[in-house]
Amino acid sequence: MLRYALARSGADHILTDLLGRDALVWAGYSAGCCVLAPSLRALELMVDPGAVQATYGAATIWEGMDLLPYAIVPHYRSRHPQAEAAERLIARYRTEGVAYRALRDGQAIVITD
Repeated sequence: MLRYALARSGADHILTDLLGRDALVWAGYSAGCCVLAPSLRALELMVDPGAVQATYGAATIWEGMDLLPYAIVPHYRSRHPQAEAAERLIARYRTEGVAYRALRDGQAIVITD
């Protein structure tokens, strides 16, 4: 849903430009960091991929914003309802050879370049 909304509004291009000019700091939680990956494939293990179609009448966008060279797995070993789904996602990424970083709730990745 978030990736579709960013694309539909054009915010994905605006935010990418601002980040590229070091004029913006990105802080995201859950989907807010997942959209930065090259691809959103396999996240259907954590979210309903039909939600975009049901809400907007449009196809799910599976291409991430490609701002990170890896996928983010949120809610890893956390007290979150999606913690079990995060484990399944990690197993799939390992099987498919997808680079990822798993984050527990409250953890962050800080990139200074």
